[in-house]
Amino acid sequence: MKNQLTVFNQVVSPRPYTIESLEQVLTFADQQNPGFSLTKPSLMNIMKQAGYKTYWITNQQTITKRNTMLTTFSKHMDVQHYMNNSRAQNSREYDENVFAPFEEVLADDAPRKFIVIHLLGTHMKYDYRYPPEFDRFNDREGLLPVMDEDQVEVINSYDNAVLYNDFVVSSLIEKLDARNQRSLLLYFADHGEDVYDTPPHKMLGRNEGSPTLAMYAVPFMLWTSPAWQASTPRDFSAFTDRPYSLSHFIHTWADLTGLSFNEWDKQKSLYNDAFVEHPLWVGNPEGKKPLIEIKIN
Repeated sequence: MKNQLTVFNQVVSPRPYTIESLEQVLTFADQQNPGFSLTKPSLMNIMKQAGYKTYWITNQQTITKRNTMLTTFSKHMDVQHYMNNSRAQNSREYDENVFAPFEEVLADDAPRKFIVIHLLGTHMKYDYRYPPEFDRFNDREGLLPVMDEDQVEVINSYDNAVLYNDFVVSSLIEKLDARNQRSLLLYFADHGEDVYDTPPHKMLGRNEGSPTLAMYAVPFMLWTSPAWQASTPRDFSAFTDRPYSLSHFIHTWADLTGLSFNEWDKQKSLYNDAFVEHPLWVGNPEGKKPLIEIKIN
């Protein structure tokens, strides 16, 4: 399975918040054209028009006022599975909640499926994100001496949350791989968080008014099945260090899945030979402050 996984190293989110980020990731909106989320089709609409049966599986809260936009996005899909009915983010709703509906969807006899799985991931409060058996990090090993005991506790709980998130993602890949079908799985986080990463190591969380790289740098990885590689052989290793913003994700997804439409821009596809490096703009495109170009290295 290792050779089927490609990890991309220089991907950032345009916004440090889930709703605002996904408004660009799942539509044609970007930092220069934020209004396109309201005037152009969404990725969910495009996949339905392309003949896919579409599914939304989420372990994020859907009944809070803040998450109304996520619920709206989910309603664009044919089938919805809402696995977290808690009103409080600080609740123990582990992301393995998505396993059962994912297996149910995989068993559906629809010939083409587009599945969005939205995990809680590593949102604060981190010690609510993983079950006790993933409580592996509990000391100061590898941490900076300047960290006080409270910071050490938070960092360890964050690392445990990342460990559990890795388990969830790898389990989803294993379940998909077991079907022996032509398939792919693309995983990314919709934002990052600063967990005392940035000197002077006081920042915890996200603040668009005081941006740091840790708030925007995100994991981005692609798994392809043997059947997918057999029918569509591609080597992505040459693209892993391309600086890329999730605000252009819809163009990458179209390229990856072989979709074509008038708005597609191959220069904004991470996987295309015609890719052109664009500035990695972060910030509120409708705010009073100018956008900031962030650098990975």
